[in-house]
Order: sequence, then structure tokens, then C-alpha cells
Amino acid sequence: MRWLSIRLVALAAAATFTAVSPAAARPPNTRTPAPAEPNTENEKVEAAIRAWSSGDWARVRILLEPLVQGDRNLAEPLLNETALRYLADATIQDEATLDAPIRVELATGYIQRLLSSSDDWRPPADIHGRQFYDLYNKLREQRDTARARVCIGELASCDADKAEASARLTRLQNDYAVLKKAFDEEEVEVREKVARNRAVALIPFGVGHFYNGRKRLGAAFLASELLFGGVGLGLFIARSFKCSREGISFKPGALTCQGEGDGKPVVLQRNAEQTMGLLFLGAVALDIVLAQVTFRPFLTVKSTRYRRQDLDKGGDPDASKAPRRRPGKAPAPTSRVRTRDILRVAPAPAYIPGGAGFGVSLRF
Repeated sequence: MRWLSIRLVALAAAATFTAVSPAAARPPNTRTPAPAEPNTENEKVEAAIRAWSSGDWARVRILLEPLVQGDRNLAEPLLNETALRYLADATIQDEATLDAPIRVELATGYIQRLLSSSDDWRPPADIHGRQFYDLYNKLREQRDTARARVCIGELASCDADKAEASARLTRLQNDYAVLKKAFDEEEVEVREKVARNRAVALIPFGVGHFYNGRKRLGAAFLASELLFGGVGLGLFIARSFKCSREGISFKPGALTCQGEGDGKPVVLQRNAEQTMGLLFLGAVALDIVLAQVTFRPFLTVKSTRYRRQDLDKGGDPDASKAPRRRPGKAPAPTSRVRTRDILRVAPAPAYIPGGAGFGVSLRF
């Protein structure tokens, strides 16, 4: 018995030494280091994804809610989409911390932000929970229904505008047809004009005024020029019969007149001749200048009234009455008298009291 007690005490001592020796070998005051807290946005999102994989929904919300709170967005669009997507999934599955209405309300806000960022946004398949996909499909259906209603309303408004525009167009077309008919039936005056020759207005004795259609003015200049010229010529002829020169001398005082002693009447007669000559030349000059100033470059030779529709058909209302020319045959040249007056100078017989001779005729 004594041997057995000694053996048990030895075993107990050995067990005590074995239990105490590892603790004694371990350094005193040594602890396991805790993982470092994420600082940047990428680190927080990666830490939230790891927490989401382990089912720690509260940890996911703690990491991501400060990043997107108050409509804040992350710097990178793809990182922002990932954060909102995992936060919405973790929020809708956090049954231990949040009530059902609050979970649905918060997750709805996150998914609405994702839908507002892009109309074509869709979450990747077979990653998140069923509740997340059900809520997404519900919000997508509501969004598509609302947009469809807006499109239907816009379509109805466009149809109403189209109907109004069509009615207005029909009314305007009817008004245009009435105005067009009245315009075509309206009569207009067509004047055929010819270009006139300005050289004719350079001819004195009132010819330019007669050519311009001012007969009274032409007659006045013709009478005055004939009067001044005739009187001056008559005085000259009378003096030539009454006076003669001594020999062939043209010195002053060589002209002698019959019945005149001192020569004063001859001087007066010569002054009268010069006065009439100057008046004649002045009347001729005034005649030509006034004819040029009052010259009319065009003359209306024909004035006819036609309907506008007859003018628009072919340009010439009388074209239908003219004979049709053969194809390939050039049109006959029109007379230049229809477009321009030409002064024609031609010889003509002249009869005078002492016999006959040649003269000049002017035609225009």
C-alpha cells in the first residue's frame, strides 16, 4: 500500500509539471494582434463583401452606409454600384436588426438609385438573395409601368397635335386653292415696249420732240427755228441784192449799198442778221438739249389685258394662235423694229420752184 501511494504522488507531480511547463515557456503578456480597420473606399467595400460572404449583415451596413448616406456617391462608378448592390442585399436580409418595413424601405432607396443611374441597369444573376431579386423585379415593373403611362400620355398628346395640324393644313390648302383660283382669274395688263433710238433726238427743228410724242413742243421749236432762220436768211438775201463789194476787196468800208450814203442802215441790217442768227442757233441748241433731257428710252406700242393663268401657261397668250413650227426647225428671226427703233436716212426727190433735185428723208 505504501508503494502504491508513493507511485500516485509521483504521477500527480509529473502531471502538474507537464501542465505548468508550457505556460512557463510562453512569454509573459503576449496577445494576438487584431485586424486593422479599412480606411479607403476600396478597402471598406472589400471588407463589406467579406462580411457579406460570412452573413454578417450588420457589419456590411456599418461599413457601407456612411459611404452612400445622403445621396453620396463613391469616386469610381463601378465601386459605387457594387457598394449599393451589396448594401441593399445586406439590408433586406438583416432581420435581426431591422423590422421588415424599414428593411424594405431602405433597400428600395438603394435599388432606386441604381435604376436612376442607368435605364439598362440589371443586377448580376445568382449572386444575391431571393428577396433582393424579388424587390428589384417589383421596382423594375413599377418603373416600366410608370414610363409606359408617360409614353401613352405623350402619344395621346402627339396624336391630338397631329390631328390639329392636319385640320389646319387642310384649311390652309383650301384657302390657298381659293386664292390661287382668284389669282389666276385676275386680269393683268401686258405692255409691249420697244427701245427707242436716242440719236433721233439730236435732230433739230423739233424732230426729237415729235419723236418723244410731244407734238406741241416740237411744233413750237419748229416754228421758232423757221422764224429766226427765215428772217435772218431773208435779211441776208436782201442785203446781198442791195449791196456789192468794190472789186474783190473784203476790207471794212469796201461794201457799198445802193441808196445809202453814210452806211448806217447797212450796219443795222447786219446787226439784225446776227441777232436772228444767234437766236436761231440758240433755239437749235435748246431744242436738242431739251429733247435729250426729256428723251423716253422705251415706247409702248401695244397694251393688252390677259388672265394670269394664260400668261403662266406659255408666257405668250397668243402662242396658241400662232402656227406650230416643225420639229428641228429654227424659229424665224423677229424683226428688229419690234425691239428697237432705227433711224433710216434715205435719198428722196426734192422739188423747188426753180426745178427739181435730190434731198434726204429721215425715217424712224
